[in-house]
Amino acid sequence: MALLKAISVPTEQRKKTTLASNLYYDVIEIHENRVIGYLNGNQTMTWYFKDYNGIDMVKASMNSQFGQVVFLTGINSKNRAVGIDLGASQNRNAMNDTNRILFCSGMFSFGKTNKFANTVASEIRKVFENYKTNSDEKEPGQTLSVADEIKKFKDLLDSGIISQEEFDTKKKQLLRL
Repeated sequence: MALLKAISVPTEQRKKTTLASNLYYDVIEIHENRVIGYLNGNQTMTWYFKDYNGIDMVKASMNSQFGQVVFLTGINSKNRAVGIDLGASQNRNAMNDTNRILFCSGMFSFGKTNKFANTVASEIRKVFENYKTNSDEKEPGQTLSVADEIKKFKDLLDSGIISQEEFDTKKKQLLRL
């Protein structure tokens, strides 16, 4: 799994929240620093793109001091307050939703945070959409890697079920040569 992007969150936008760290082709590694007492308050998680429907960005505002990159599951896409949120339910919803990456803006300094969160959301969304597009092209239920497929055909060759020519053709096809 090759690293596509390391995401560095500015210090002023960190709080006891979920932070993105590394972006790969089909996953994002998350640094969870709100779990007090567990690994010195730090925990690393991996979110697999196959588990999500989409990526959304919620801007920091009077309702929520957090710029948010939301990994949509179908459940968490509706917990937004409309109008002025006097009960701070937006902040509670964001802090409790484990499918969000939060960027703390502080009071009335939303612009910088929203710009950074939008940049991160765009980068993640681009990789996510590329993954979804390419994974949709695969046959349903196909979980074998190319190496596993080649090994399977090598076993068929060794057993005499297929010829060397058939093996070579299939190998080139799998390796896209």
